Amino acid sequence: MAVLRIINKCLVLTVSLLAPGYLAAQGPQFTIQDLGTLPNLPACNATAISQSGNVVGYCTATAGQNLLVTSPQPTTHVFLYSNGAMTDLNITSPAASFPTGVNDSSAVVGGAVKADLLAGTATAAPFIYDSGAIASAPSQIASALPSGVNNAGQVVATSLQVVSSSSLNLNFLIDSHAFLYQLPAGTPAELAVPGGGSAAGFGINSSGEIVGAGVATSGSVVTPLVWQNSTTPQTLPLLSGYPNAIATSVNDSGVAAGLAFDIDFTKLGANGTAHAVLFDNGKVTDLGVLSGSASSMALGINDSGTVVGFNSSQPPTFALQLAAFFGGTSGTTYTAFLYSGNKMYDLNSQLVNGAGWQLSFATQINNAGQIAGTGLINGAQHAFLLTPVLSPTIAAGGIVGAGFSTPAVTTISSNGVFSLFGSQLSAATFQPIEGGDIVNNQLPTMLGGTCVESGTTKWNLYFASPTQLNVLAGQLPSSGTVPVTVVTNCGTANEVSSPAVNVTVGAVAPEFLSFAPNADGENPIAALDASTGIDIAPAGMFSGYAPVHTGDVVTAFGVGWGATSPSEAIGTLDPVASTLPAGSYSLTLGGVSVDVAYIGLSPGSAGLYQVNFTVPAGIPAGNQPLVLTVQDVTSEAKAYIAVAN
Repeated sequence: MAVLRIINKCLVLTVSLLAPGYLAAQGPQFTIQDLGTLPNLPACNATAISQSGNVVGYCTATAGQNLLVTSPQPTTHVFLYSNGAMTDLNITSPAASFPTGVNDSSAVVGGAVKADLLAGTATAAPFIYDSGAIASAPSQIASALPSGVNNAGQVVATSLQVVSSSSLNLNFLIDSHAFLYQLPAGTPAELAVPGGGSAAGFGINSSGEIVGAGVATSGSVVTPLVWQNSTTPQTLPLLSGYPNAIATSVNDSGVAAGLAFDIDFTKLGANGTAHAVLFDNGKVTDLGVLSGSASSMALGINDSGTVVGFNSSQPPTFALQLAAFFGGTSGTTYTAFLYSGNKMYDLNSQLVNGAGWQLSFATQINNAGQIAGTGLINGAQHAFLLTPVLSPTIAAGGIVGAGFSTPAVTTISSNGVFSLFGSQLSAATFQPIEGGDIVNNQLPTMLGGTCVESGTTKWNLYFASPTQLNVLAGQLPSSGTVPVTVVTNCGTANEVSSPAVNVTVGAVAPEFLSFAPNADGENPIAALDASTGIDIAPAGMFSGYAPVHTGDVVTAFGVGWGATSPSEAIGTLDPVASTLPAGSYSLTLGGVSVDVAYIGLSPGSAGLYQVNFTVPAGIPAGNQPLVLTVQDVTSEAKAYIAVAN
């Protein structure tokens, strides 16, 4: 079909001459997957995720329980979720265990914490699951809580020994020690603390860099630290107004996330405020809190710098970030957040399929942007996995006439074909329209899972790729602007829309199509010798193409030439010839007026126009500009027809 040949040849172009900047995308969006439950254990929490998407967590018999303060402690079953299935790892010791880390080899670490708040004491015990079995922990970390494991098998752990002299004095992490341990049977190396005191390690990246905190001997000051190795601690900056901070996770660039707080842990039951923070290149940034929340705490960061954690509507307890591991989701006390592009988002508002969900804790994020956490689904406490939805974005200045004129035609008209540039525009790698896409003689309104809409009207498509769409505009007013939106996963429950872009419209926006657009606008017009069917171009430009001569009949193709008579249903491939109104146009070749035999829609096309004319006598050889004027709007002056002697 002529229409497909011309459109596919001329419009399916990846051009750099526009060099558009990109509009700011809407907030990141996600699909949510319920990870399910274990038999007879309906309440589940997800606590960690690996780079490959392995998720670990635990399930209990009763929702809303807190592993730290519920007495007696509930029985937990640690699970590994991998390849779509949840497996009970049968961790029976210590009791009330919860996992804190998992790697791509399914090594899982974690442990249990037992606290006696009245006595002001707390103890910990570890578990290590490696190579499909429980592994014994070295004596140095026999009373430690492992808090992370990387793909190299390096484990960070903290021996937890909290002792107070009275029930009103809880010295936080006094006499605790942090260790770096190498699976399967290395010797734990203790992490040094500047100036003495205690250490707690919380996060580890792929190269073994560790973040956590140092605690003064008095227990009154908690300082964020990073260890490049076990003997080289570095103090991270404190947030103004907050005397304490903890770094909870670190990415491979050494950027860490954590929390700053003003709680005095020498006083049992002390209240205060915590704010999620980012430590980067010697600076600390306050990530803020969500509206209606009192505090925020960051738990995970990936290599793109995206941070996840949770907000609390109540003052944080002495457990701080470990509240996400101990469980106890209920009501709206906790709200999961994501921080990206200098903005904190409520993850509940970023779901495309989140009906019935209330997300409480986002515990970790991997480099693919997947997030593990815990929430309520229709009131039931479940573990979840979020997977990012790639949101389409229309580039700034990214809607232009399909002829790629210079300067670009930025007005669109009814039944006009335009190109739309951006990112994440389609799941299709490269999908031009084909004969099978035309149903009932109508161009499709969805291609590669993508639709383009103006308001509620879907427009017809010629081509789809992640960075470019070729679109046929629907019925438009003759002036003003209209909104244009790209929708991916179109027609499904998971469809995602780009921010709308307002585009100028006009009665006409004439330009010729080109076989080879150039940045200077000197473009060989898509045209053919009507007698031979040979495509027209300067000699040697393309194999099989040739210039025309005086007296030859030329058919040149373009877009945006306006209304025709009879009028055509937009998007329908109508075989009836429809012409521009007499007197509404003029055509020159090399500055010489030419007689037009036909001008209007190309028969059998939708949105493709053609003009048939004879090359007049006296036109010199060379690249001669062909200029069309419709309703006093002129096509680009440098597009040409190649003429030979």
